[in-house]
Amino acid sequence: MRFLMIDRICELEPGVHARGIKNISWDCEFLEEFFPGIPVFSPVIAAEAAAQLVSWAIITARDFTVKPVITIVDSYRCSGHFHPGDQIEVCGTIERMADESGLAHGTLQVRGRTVLEIRHAVCYLYPLVELDPPDRARQQFNNLYLPGAPLPDPTQCGTFVPAREQVPLPQQRWIDRIVASSDRSIVGIKNFTATADYFNDHFPNKPVVPGVIIIQSMISLAKHLADHILASVAGSEKRVVLMQSEKIKFRTFIRPGDQLLIQADLKAWGDSTSSFVVSGTINGKNVASLRLFFDHVTRDEYIQRYCAGL
Repeated sequence: MRFLMIDRICELEPGVHARGIKNISWDCEFLEEFFPGIPVFSPVIAAEAAAQLVSWAIITARDFTVKPVITIVDSYRCSGHFHPGDQIEVCGTIERMADESGLAHGTLQVRGRTVLEIRHAVCYLYPLVELDPPDRARQQFNNLYLPGAPLPDPTQCGTFVPAREQVPLPQQRWIDRIVASSDRSIVGIKNFTATADYFNDHFPNKPVVPGVIIIQSMISLAKHLADHILASVAGSEKRVVLMQSEKIKFRTFIRPGDQLLIQADLKAWGDSTSSFVVSGTINGKNVASLRLFFDHVTRDEYIQRYCAGL
């Protein structure tokens, strides 16, 4: 499995903006189900497509001398999910660039509808040669960039039809162990090993855990507690779905051999929504944090709100 989330770059103005394509296939590694019969590509991992597209717009503007690494995201908002057969239009815009940093925004659209937005992502511009061989990066970009290639046509994508039965999917286990839990708080462990496939691309010269993998692990722990609470008050009718995250911060690189201790604390609970704050530490040092908001939905509500075109 390669950790490449952009399949084609169709438009590019270095340092300004880019547009490209991400295809969703049954071959994708990060498929999951919120309700039986409706497989979706992880909406958290999907955000990496916008991050990688923005990265190419910055890398080409600086002639393959820097590599953007996101350190802060002001807000992530998700109002729809992606299914096998979907072709996503990914857009990235650079608001500002300085010598050592950049500020960018990204969106993902499917069937002509914007369903995922990343606002005010702050990127540190790391020397490319320390992360990735420049010749390798140039070759990868040349393989991706097809100027003038058509973007997705929303009228020709068809419709994904959900099944009622469970669809067999690979099990993604984002938390390795839960070490403590109460009615309002949960603590878990995520270990990072050198054998993880994503280190082949992130990055060859300096293996670093992708930010979306960290976020997915943190959100999954909070979801575990939220699912437990929701089941106790609403039975099996409703499920928890991430709709928004704010104030995402990464304070240091996480590398192979690190053990991330994650704590999620419930801040507010309602019939239809809940919110949590989540933090991650390594050896007692705070390395990542975020706030998140869950939607509580039935299957019919989920299809109506998050499955565009179903």
